[in-house]
Amino acid sequence: MEESRADATVTDKQETNSSFPLVTRTRPSFNPNDLYYYGSGKKYLYIFNHYTFQTTKFFNDKQPSMRNGTSIDAIRLPQVFSELGFEVETLNDKTHRQILDKFQAISSKDHTETCYLFFAFLSHGDNIGNIYAADRPYQFKDVLTFLEHGHLTLIAKPKVFFVQACRGGLTDVGRRIEMDSNHRVSYVVPTHADFFIMYSTVQDHKSYRNKYGSFFIQDLCDIVEDYHEFYDLLHLVTLVQNRVAFLPHHARPYQNGPPQQEADARDQIHTN
Repeated sequence: MEESRADATVTDKQETNSSFPLVTRTRPSFNPNDLYYYGSGKKYLYIFNHYTFQTTKFFNDKQPSMRNGTSIDAIRLPQVFSELGFEVETLNDKTHRQILDKFQAISSKDHTETCYLFFAFLSHGDNIGNIYAADRPYQFKDVLTFLEHGHLTLIAKPKVFFVQACRGGLTDVGRRIEMDSNHRVSYVVPTHADFFIMYSTVQDHKSYRNKYGSFFIQDLCDIVEDYHEFYDLLHLVTLVQNRVAFLPHHARPYQNGPPQQEADARDQIHTN
């Protein structure tokens, strides 16, 4: 049935039982200011970087492999974001308890003067949503909970997460023709509309790095460094996704020139 002009402008009421008032919804109106966040306050980036892990029962008494190359990511991120006015704190090889304690401290802090909170997780991961602390896996949602229920001044403050970790053991071999622009970006809104989470890979798949850092974090830094004056975060994310997806590892710059053989390049690639 065609909607009349009168139908389009009138508010619609949802049916409820007699114990609750009717919920009235009006048609949305566009306000250009809704495209922007107040950005003149303090900006923070917290980096949880994991290179080595402990041998514990949570890892079946086996030590997870060392994450060679992650130190390059941990150096590059502060360099790029410090230039943008962020206060950067890097936390290396922290245990599960130490990570939770840090998020408890961050979430309970008065953030009246804060405009942005950024977080980067550089670690191993698995296909059930775990990220590895130094001593055990933990659910990523556990750290989000602290911020969801934190200090009232956190409300409406953008919280951005970059997660460099595997999410399974599958390798995305891709397709020659079809392209999906949403393969590498996830949007999560747990309780508030101010959370943004970008993963380095899709569910159940591997994520890659070599001794010069991870493809995702290095490309993220390149894009932010080169284009932050021209594009907003969503456009920057699209550029990152495109570069990660379509720039093959053998076409990436190497600090000491290209590897002598293609096999060497393959041997240098690790999964996170």
